[in-house]
Amino acid sequence: MWSWLVRLSPRVARERIDSSGKVAWISLVQFVRATVLVAAVDAAGVMIGAAILDVPFVLAIGVLVFLGAFVPLIGATIAGTVAVLVALVDQGPITALIMLAVIIGVQQLEGHVLQPFLLGRWVSLHPLGVIVALACGVLVAGIVGALVAVPLAAAVNAVVLHLAELAQMPVEEAVDELEDEVIDV
Repeated sequence: MWSWLVRLSPRVARERIDSSGKVAWISLVQFVRATVLVAAVDAAGVMIGAAILDVPFVLAIGVLVFLGAFVPLIGATIAGTVAVLVALVDQGPITALIMLAVIIGVQQLEGHVLQPFLLGRWVSLHPLGVIVALACGVLVAGIVGALVAVPLAAAVNAVVLHLAELAQMPVEEAVDELEDEVIDV
């Protein structure tokens, strides 16, 4: 299907469009991998904390936090409040406060270590770019826009950087370089 789309473009631009599409796809794959890894760490941290505190529904809480982590910035925290509420109902306010501390600790690990390290290196998207993309996505399409905005911004960023790099070199050399990158990934 991609080949068909590329053939619809003018012959002069086909190689650059093809290489730009490949770069965008690689960026999206890397974004999803980083997000899944961060979501898994979030879920594991909250599940370990809930298990140590003997909060019921540990697995369900972990799945909820994992899925919530796909909503950038606030998803895992909002999903983690369910763990705090379950701890409050089942064991009282002290356990709920400890569970809240666990969730805050996990979110600090995510926000200050995992997100900058993984997304910064794999996707090369500035944190301010993430916030602006989220704001635009929410304004345009609500929650769905928030889910799509960051991967879209990462893909656009990768394509723009790629095209700027291609503008500096001959097309044949750029295609050979891209093919080497695709093989390495």
